[in-house]
Amino acid sequence: MQLPGLIIGGGIAGLTTALALQRRGLPVTVCESAPEIKPLGAGIWMAPNAMQVFHRLGITDKINAAGVPLRNIQVVDARMQPIMRTDQEKIRRRFGYTTTAIRRARLQEILLAELAPGTVQLAKTVAHFTQSKTGVTVAFTDGTTLQAGYLIGADGIHSVVRGQLFPGARFGRTGHVVWRGISPVELLPEFKQAIMEVWANGVRFGFSEIADGLVDWFVGEYAPNPVAYPEGLKTHLLRLFEGFAYPVGAILAAADEPRIIRNDITDFDPIPSWSQGLVCLIGDAAHASTPYMGQGGCQAVEDAYALAQCLEQEATAEQAFAAMQRLRRAKAQYIVRTSRIMGKVGYWQHASAAVRNFVIRATPQLIIDEQFRRVYSLNF
Repeated sequence: MQLPGLIIGGGIAGLTTALALQRRGLPVTVCESAPEIKPLGAGIWMAPNAMQVFHRLGITDKINAAGVPLRNIQVVDARMQPIMRTDQEKIRRRFGYTTTAIRRARLQEILLAELAPGTVQLAKTVAHFTQSKTGVTVAFTDGTTLQAGYLIGADGIHSVVRGQLFPGARFGRTGHVVWRGISPVELLPEFKQAIMEVWANGVRFGFSEIADGLVDWFVGEYAPNPVAYPEGLKTHLLRLFEGFAYPVGAILAAADEPRIIRNDITDFDPIPSWSQGLVCLIGDAAHASTPYMGQGGCQAVEDAYALAQCLEQEATAEQAFAAMQRLRRAKAQYIVRTSRIMGKVGYWQHASAAVRNFVIRATPQLIIDEQFRRVYSLNF
């Protein structure tokens, strides 16, 4: 009898995989390096592709109740004039859901509550692992070991599992930094239940409600070298967006500076395979992308469900891993590459930005809808 599966990483990828496996009656343990799961991080956007997976897992009502289902998603200029807009009602009719904005920690809480007691073990940092024909043995830095029938690396862009499995993966450093925060702001009605992303002056600002009176936001800027801000980070950010229309300044002014999170934006070149023997990578560990399509977490959720489905259907873990990659690789690579392009285009300035805005505004809605259809459709 095969040993249960073992998942490394207690984030959205790992917890969704565990839930999808348990819904199929497949035993699994999750090991998370943190000593406790704290309410850290900012918000996350769960697009219709992820919401369709959560529907299959029976938890969409809980996610929508804990977050904000959105009715409007736009890219705008500094005056809040649309560059690109989407018809969220049409998307809802086609896919069953729009995008839901939710606190990352709240989503983790929902997933954790659905798992069987004892599924998640904390303070378990992987030191190394070994494989045999019958299973995987994982050694942890606390001196303990666990044996499993197969191992899933859901431990993010800096994956320890990937580091041992495929040490040659090369990071693509963009030189861009994203600052993230949550601000207590009561938005005017036209900005509620909406995602707005501002492209202007070589910087980006995105925001959406994650609860009534609570706004999740990010700032993207080119900052290839570490920089100190003698005047304070918040003052620096306010200066970046001086002269931008409401509500950009109001959201930044309400931010709690010590809680602003910095992320240096990287991705890595696609690796030839996501698995080797009885070990498989999912989510950012397998195909990390820049955040400019808001699809990092959503692609991890797709991986999680597809992998669980393949493990149920295939005779061996190796066959399941190969089947999952056949299902998921093309779309995941499309997201990585398209997000890279959007990362560059969104920072254009001056004449290049004016041409970009004109071209996007002139693009027929049918073409824009087709691009979203490609992202939101599931093939499993």
